[in-house]
This record gives sequence, C-alpha cells and structure tokens, in this order.
Amino acid sequence: MLSNQAADVSTKPDGVFVATASLQASRVRLVEGMESGYVELEGTPDMVLEVVSDSSVQKDTVLLRKAYWEAGIPEYWLVDARKEPLAFDILKHGAKGYAAARKQDGWIKSAVFGKTLAVR
Repeated sequence: MLSNQAADVSTKPDGVFVATASLQASRVRLVEGMESGYVELEGTPDMVLEVVSDSSVQKDTVLLRKAYWEAGIPEYWLVDARKEPLAFDILKHGAKGYAAARKQDGWIKSAVFGKTLAVR
C-alpha cells in the first residue's frame, strides 16, 4: 500500500522504488502491520509503476497520474502491454504536471536510476 496525505491518495501500485536516501531523509516512512512486517509506504517514493489494463485505463492514465504528481513523485512509469507494440513511458515530474521523457533511437532515460533503458 502507498499513501500520501498531501495528494490525498492511498493505492496499491504495481511497482514502487524507494531509495535509501529517501528513507533516511524521511520522505517515505515504512508502516508496520498489526501482526508482523511492513504493510504500507507513507510519503513520496522515488518511482511508481502502473501497468494499464482494460479496467484501469482511467485510473492509471488520469487519476493516478494527477495524484502521483501532487504527491511529488519524481518518476511515474506507465506500461500498456494490451497491444503490440507495448507502450512504455517514463513520466517526469514537472512544474505543471508530468511530461513524458523523450525517447531517442529506441532508448529512454530514467533520472531516478541514472540509466538508459531500451524501448523496443
């Protein structure tokens, strides 16, 4: 579970990444469950991933895009594999919303991971 009070969002993303530095700076807090282990991330992770399905198009492409931006999440990875070729976008947090990272010759760069990924 991921929650962020500022963005008034509580959801279960398909993937999430939190850097050690974000934990140390208290941008994200691990919430323990009643019985054992951690059950929730509270705050602003470095990256979230959502995989679009027929039942989640509106949620993933509109509602969560807005909520994750309001939460200040630096990168929102959006994957739509419902048809060929699959769509993979790294959305970068900007002043007025998310903007898709530029793809160049089949490659896309993640600032969060400091890596360039193949997009074929």
